[in-house]
Amino acid sequence: MVPSARIVIFTKKYALLFLLSLSFPAIGNESNHKEKLKLKEIQSRMVGVNKKIEKAEGQVNELQIELKKNELMTSEIFTQLENIQHKILKKKDNLNKLELKKEDYQKILNKEKETLISQVKTIYKIGKYNYFKLLLNQQNSSQITRAIAYYDYDNYARSKRIKELKHTLEEIEKIQLTISKQTYKLESLEDKHKYKLKRFNSYREDRLKFIKDINKYIKQQGIELLLLKENERELGKLLNKLKSHRIDKINSTKKEFSFSSKKGGLIWPINGKLLKKYGEQKKIASLKWKGVLIEAKVGSQVSAISEGRIVFADWFRNFGLLVIIEHENEFLTLYGHNQKLLKTTGDFVQAGEKIATVGDSGGQENPALYFEIREGKKTLDPSLWCKK
Repeated sequence: MVPSARIVIFTKKYALLFLLSLSFPAIGNESNHKEKLKLKEIQSRMVGVNKKIEKAEGQVNELQIELKKNELMTSEIFTQLENIQHKILKKKDNLNKLELKKEDYQKILNKEKETLISQVKTIYKIGKYNYFKLLLNQQNSSQITRAIAYYDYDNYARSKRIKELKHTLEEIEKIQLTISKQTYKLESLEDKHKYKLKRFNSYREDRLKFIKDINKYIKQQGIELLLLKENERELGKLLNKLKSHRIDKINSTKKEFSFSSKKGGLIWPINGKLLKKYGEQKKIASLKWKGVLIEAKVGSQVSAISEGRIVFADWFRNFGLLVIIEHENEFLTLYGHNQKLLKTTGDFVQAGEKIATVGDSGGQENPALYFEIREGKKTLDPSLWCKK
């Protein structure tokens, strides 16, 4: 009985060990399975996040495209408004000149009338006497000759005055007709101006809506940092593209006139308070200002800080209407958020030459000029390069 009991115990013992040995791989497999599930879940979440980010970026890009169309159209209408205003001022000036001319002719007319009336009165007095009696009453032939000559001269002078009077009246009529036509054209221009102004204001309102929608969406999606870095990458791509398309490089023939030699003596593109300084921390951590933001009134003229060639003059994401000037030795200057561009790509400009007017394009809510200086890919502090 004892041996058999031992066998049972021994059998149970090894059976238990066998079962335990079988359970270890099962536990390991279960653990690996859970890890795999977690990894798959993380990967799935990452894919979801990436898709969400891509969708958010796509939405922002769509809004940016609409903003671009709007700001370009706003700029075009603004230019048209300026041209119409210039024409209106010119028409008003012409009308004023015509009115003055009319007044001058009116004075001549009044004088001619007075002279003619005086002549008529004289003739009337002479007419009281018979012309032939007047001649027969003269004592000698010389007096008769003088009387005839005076009478002929009087007739000639009167005839001349009448012709001059008629000419003056005709000139006044011509001026009045011209004034009438000019006035009609002026009224048409003013109506056109009102229509354009209405469209301009409408586009400005739409623009503000786009800006609010973009900013609201960016905050909701939490992709502000991502977009700011994307904007920097896009600018980098543009600058590389411009560099690869350079045909003739600008080289300074005299060292004393090179861009680098002007450090500390360059003019500022516009006078105004620095709203953002170079190197200043942005709202988003880890990002700093690579240029400066200068406060200025809408329409203020922006000047090139040094001679160079314009390599870009168009709308660009986040910068709005942007001008980039290439100087010698790979120096570049950037002027952003403009309202109107006064130059086009390929134009050569001198220091102090007007290149644009200040605005708030690029999704800005307040007018200001973004200004940046670069040497190749390296950004420089404008405060060290421009006059204090």
